[in-house]
Amino acid sequence: MSMNKFPSTLEKPTVSRMWLERLVRYMKVGAFLHLMSLISIVVLFLAARIAMEFFSEGLHLNGILWSAVALWAFSIPFFAEFDAHGRYQNYKQIKDALHEMGYDNRLIKPFIYSKCQRDAVIVAGDDLGHGEEVRSYFKEQGYRWYHILPDAFVRNPLVLFSGIFWKKILFTKHYALKNFYW
Repeated sequence: MSMNKFPSTLEKPTVSRMWLERLVRYMKVGAFLHLMSLISIVVLFLAARIAMEFFSEGLHLNGILWSAVALWAFSIPFFAEFDAHGRYQNYKQIKDALHEMGYDNRLIKPFIYSKCQRDAVIVAGDDLGHGEEVRSYFKEQGYRWYHILPDAFVRNPLVLFSGIFWKKILFTKHYALKNFYW
């Protein structure tokens, strides 16, 4: 359970405990994104090795194609980890809101449109004892485990070329928790 900053009966946790708890939450919030990063690193090394073998055999076109796959795989961890950082900011924001105002679907709704944001809200809900309510709301809204792509992308794949989309996803502003150490 998360430690509230305010009750005077509780002692402030050690710095190492705070870092550990924050790391655990960061890993939970971005589990899917971290997994994507690891898989793409594996693909990067495999594709690079295959590309080198094709080049060494003089099959340059095949080598170039596999180099392109390796380059694509190289870029994925950067995007995934920036996204994970942004979702961690969402986690902290919604956790404070849920604590201050109690559970309300209106607080959850702005975070419903992508799997990664839903995961962040679920972790915050679990921390505060609202996990089942959050999951039920997402289910009522028609979201299941396989709804991975953001709704904006499903509606319009060209949104990837929008600066607002990238700013919202990759460059989420830092949020400092008001009520909790983690």
